[in-house]
Amino acid sequence: MTGHSLADFRVMDRRVEAAIGARLRQCAGNRRRIEQRLRELDEEWDLESVLEANASLVASLGTVVGAVVNRRLPSVPMSWSAALVRLAASRLPLAPVLRRMGLRTSREIEIERVALRLLRGDLASDPAARRRSPLDDLLVRH
Repeated sequence: MTGHSLADFRVMDRRVEAAIGARLRQCAGNRRRIEQRLRELDEEWDLESVLEANASLVASLGTVVGAVVNRRLPSVPMSWSAALVRLAASRLPLAPVLRRMGLRTSREIEIERVALRLLRGDLASDPAARRRSPLDDLLVRH
């Protein structure tokens, strides 16, 4: 068991949603700030990418060290491979720690990106974009 309850994850999700809403309010009506924020989002690493990159690094190092120094060390990359499988099942104990460090999921980053594009007017000609969006709630100060 990871020691994190469903309520802990919901609190983190609410914090992320509140932060997205605050950033959207800061950008609203300021095209230059919207452009800047979109560039920042292009550079932001999502939780999944960080875990995959770290797993690749640990697997590579473990394989090299295992081949050169100690044959028991390949168990390290095997454990990271198992961690990636757990991540796919959203049960990785490391995820809440990384979330507290400010990492967001690719979905959360994409939600902010789409909302910024809506604010910029990119989707104004799309009839579906004119309907009420769940993102509207993020723009309302709670």
